[in-house]
Amino acid sequence: MSQQLSLFPELPPSIKSLTWPERIESYKRKLGTPYSYLSFQGTWCIGTWFMGNSYEKSNKYYGGFQGNFLKRIDALFPDRGKVLHLFAGQVDVSKFPGDTLDTRPELQPTYCVDAETCTGVPLDTYHLVLCDPPYSSNDAERYGKSMVNRNKVMTTLSEGLPSGAYVVWLDQAYPMYKKILLQPEAVIGIIGSTNHRFRVLTVFRKV
Repeated sequence: MSQQLSLFPELPPSIKSLTWPERIESYKRKLGTPYSYLSFQGTWCIGTWFMGNSYEKSNKYYGGFQGNFLKRIDALFPDRGKVLHLFAGQVDVSKFPGDTLDTRPELQPTYCVDAETCTGVPLDTYHLVLCDPPYSSNDAERYGKSMVNRNKVMTTLSEGLPSGAYVVWLDQAYPMYKKILLQPEAVIGIIGSTNHRFRVLTVFRKV
């Protein structure tokens, strides 16, 4: 069985880890978004998502996901299993259910701990971690925090997650990672409406 078709050991036998062509078909079938392009090239999924000026945000929380971003992730990962939202803020878990992690107790996260260490978080039980860290020191100041150390977060995830798990990382930077533990499988450019920053969605899979 190829790596693309390998099963998550913790998932029920009825849930198969999809190939990227199957994920792309799921995305098109559920969204049919005309302004988004996804393609599978060899071992990579590459593409661009035009978010436009449709915000669909359930609150005015700074840094909340733009538009139908969570619907897109849901369509791309129908086989996702158990989800953890890292740097969760006020993420709308009704659109993409999962546990939450944040350092601010007033947000009532599932885990109120530092993402760099994930102390007390059973990472080995999660199959997909969606990460939306502060993109810059200015963004971090808006949250009342110091800038996150991307390297430490990626190291913690790569060492703690089970084989086959996905790290879905939204940022303005391509994070460093341990090549012996994580394999990049997808890079998707995120374009918002005018005067919004470009971002990139990078998908890694635990080897």
